This record gives sequence, structure tokens and C-alpha cells, in this order.
Amino acid sequence: MTGAVGLRRVPKNYLAQQPIPLPPIPDQRRIVAEIEKQFTRLDVGVAALRRVQANLKRYRAAVLNAACEGRLVPTDAIWPQKPITSAILSMDQGWSPKCESEPSDSDTKWAVIKTTAIQNLRYIDAENKALPLGLKPRVHLELMSGDLLVTRAGPRSRVGIACLVKITRPRLMLCDKAYRLRCKPMVASAAFLEVVLNAPRIVDAVNKLKTGISDSGVNLTQKGFGQLLIPLPPLVEQTRIVAEVERRLSVVEELETLVQTNLQRASRLRQSILQQAFTGS
Repeated sequence: MTGAVGLRRVPKNYLAQQPIPLPPIPDQRRIVAEIEKQFTRLDVGVAALRRVQANLKRYRAAVLNAACEGRLVPTDAIWPQKPITSAILSMDQGWSPKCESEPSDSDTKWAVIKTTAIQNLRYIDAENKALPLGLKPRVHLELMSGDLLVTRAGPRSRVGIACLVKITRPRLMLCDKAYRLRCKPMVASAAFLEVVLNAPRIVDAVNKLKTGISDSGVNLTQKGFGQLLIPLPPLVEQTRIVAEVERRLSVVEELETLVQTNLQRASRLRQSILQQAFTGS
């Protein structure tokens, strides 16, 4: 291709001079008809896989909603709705110094997580930026197993995302665009709060607490987030609920992986059909 970066083009002469297979017209028609037949079958299969994906997404949402509404496991208790501040010991905000563009390549080197480390129900410690050697780490911001993370600033769709740190490499610090919640041991389980904060009903409530004019940049203030009402069943029930959610979502994840594998296989098969058609094999 020619031209400057960002505005590159394929030269007209290059395309004009490319050799192509050119069988007789009757063969061309037979090839096109066979491709269309094979592609139609593929399209039907892909559409079915997409429907399965959508159904799994709806089922996941239903499980999470049921978990925080007392419908997932048998219960006789009436769950109180309390501000989230009644369940947590602290809500810390992180630090975002000017870091290196590359992630930390060693557990011995300090780094700051990026907001992309925080995904729905999933923490990715590889998403970080190395701290420059000249900067002293803020040790009190180091992430530990059991920390509950919530994004607090950024595009609207990325604010309010919550995940639990189950396992993490050492020397990773919380970034400024996220909160770290630590629970009151006798009141709330961090794993249960992770489930609650990912339930669609609670996500909708969090959306109403976001402030900002443009969807490209909103905030979730500590004061506003602290007023979020959440269900707080007894700890014993929280444990049972988390176990049932994990059991059901593990099945969903296996099926989602299987569906994605088959979608990728369909894409490869499409390319294989074209290659066979134009190589005569």
C-alpha cells in the first residue's frame, strides 16, 4: 500500500494486474451456486449460535437478579435493603501517576492497574502499567485477595463495573479511576457484594447515580455510591447464594466457550470454502 500512515491505499494498477482464476462461464456459475449453498448453511448455523449466546446472556442476568432478590436459594428471611456503606469498612480511591506504557514484566516491579483490569465478575492483573523507577510506590494501595473493585470514572458504559480480586500478583496498586471496597467481616461477604453489584437491577440503580453531561466521561462519587441500597441477607445465606451463583455461571461459561469456539470454526470454514472454490481443489 502507498500513502501516509492513516491514509494508505492499494494502487489501482496493482489490482488491475492481479492474475485471477478464470474457468469457463458454466463452471463459474456452478462454483457460485455451490458457494451460496454452503454459505447459506453456515449462516443458519451461525444464527443459531448467536441465539444461544443471547439466551446465555439473559440466563446469566436472571441468575444474578434472582441472587439478590432472594429467589435463587430457599429462604424464609425478609432481607433488609441498606446503603452499601453499612456493609463496608472502607472505600479507597487509587493513584494514577504517569506510568510507563508497558506493563510490569515481573512480580518484583511495582505497577498500577488500568481500569481494563476491572471487568464484570472478572479481575485481570496483567492489565497494568509499570511504575517508573524514580517514583516511590504507595504501599497502602497495593491490591490484596478479597478486595472488591469498582470503576468510578470514564465512559458511561465502563463506570460502575465491579469485580472481586480473588488471586493477584504482588506489587499492583489501585488506580485513581477505581474504588477499593473492603467489607465488614460480620456483615457482608465480598463475594456476595460482587454478585449484587453485577445484578442488572442493581446495575440500573448504579447508572442513576452517575454524574456527568457527556457519555464519554461520567463519575460515580463516593457520596452517591455510598447511598446505593443493596440487599443484606445473613452471612450464612450470602455464602449459600454465592456457591449457587458460581455453580450456575460455571456452566454458562463452559457453554459460552463452546459457542465461541464453534463461531470461530464457522469463520475458518467460510475461508476454506472460498479457497477451495478458487484453487480448484
